[in-house]
Amino acid sequence: MAPKPGRTRTVDKTLAALLAIRMEQLAREHGDLASFLTKAGISTGTYYILLRGDGNPTLDTLEMIAKGLGLSVWELIGLDDSLVKYALATKSIDLEAIKASNKARAEAMGQLDAQRASLKAPVVEQGSE
Repeated sequence: MAPKPGRTRTVDKTLAALLAIRMEQLAREHGDLASFLTKAGISTGTYYILLRGDGNPTLDTLEMIAKGLGLSVWELIGLDDSLVKYALATKSIDLEAIKASNKARAEAMGQLDAQRASLKAPVVEQGSE
């Protein structure tokens, strides 16, 4: 059987290696691995997969880990926020405007979810006299 397209290509693991180094640093800074993992919102198994550089976390996972640790995604992978903001500004990209837009979108989605939930709630009829 022939291999599926793309299966044999070599994947650049630079980001995975950076994440592994940072996760190890951050875990050491916390001192207690169990509390670090709780804050990061990941299991021990996931942590060790990331340390080996074998993980391929989604952006959502990176954001979850960063938020749990009180960091930005940039800081999680070892970049300084001010450097990222400067680089984006040189391309006329306003990071704060993007953050505000994302926050507004998340709030709107939360309101929609609440409305959907209320529509699905069972209707209680009052008895007639």
